[in-house]
Amino acid sequence: MARRSVKRLADTFLQVSIGQILDVIRASGSGIVPIGTAVDEARLAAWVEHDENHILFEMAVGWGNVEQRIELSETPCHFGGKRNWFLCPCCERRCGVLYIGKHVACRICHDLMYECQFEAPRDRTLRRLKKIRRLIGAGMELGGPLNPPPKGMSLRRWRALIEDYNRLREAYYIESRFPRKWKNDAPRGRR
Repeated sequence: MARRSVKRLADTFLQVSIGQILDVIRASGSGIVPIGTAVDEARLAAWVEHDENHILFEMAVGWGNVEQRIELSETPCHFGGKRNWFLCPCCERRCGVLYIGKHVACRICHDLMYECQFEAPRDRTLRRLKKIRRLIGAGMELGGPLNPPPKGMSLRRWRALIEDYNRLREAYYIESRFPRKWKNDAPRGRR
């Protein structure tokens, strides 16, 4: 049986979001941006300079300096305003987060995957159940009581969340009794 390739996780890579860059650009036009991973709070610093519709990104890391020109793009929002994006230097795809390795590129160009893409069906259901409990302000134990709608949440939305919760809880209990197994331990990434 062929062994599946090992994928790297996006949460473990250094990353920079468009919001971080825009904060620096709005403040002074150029400056230092803190860079970190989604998992660790280990921070590095990158120097960013803004020119017209692109930025110059410079960062000193353990394997050498990373210097790259990154184009910026914007799209109009439906109710006015605009949304800013990076254009990936490798594939020119619009993205909100760029990942830093030997070069700066999007998640797809670095061939990165999210950790949740490797979750077993039972774990995915449990995560969704906890998310609903957090939204309605209930405790995190699955059998615990559900709260009335929190302030600001419509009764219609609350009822829809409770219906989803009950459906997912039943699926979770069934999955706990009869677990499914992944072939080769996890789903394959896109090729």
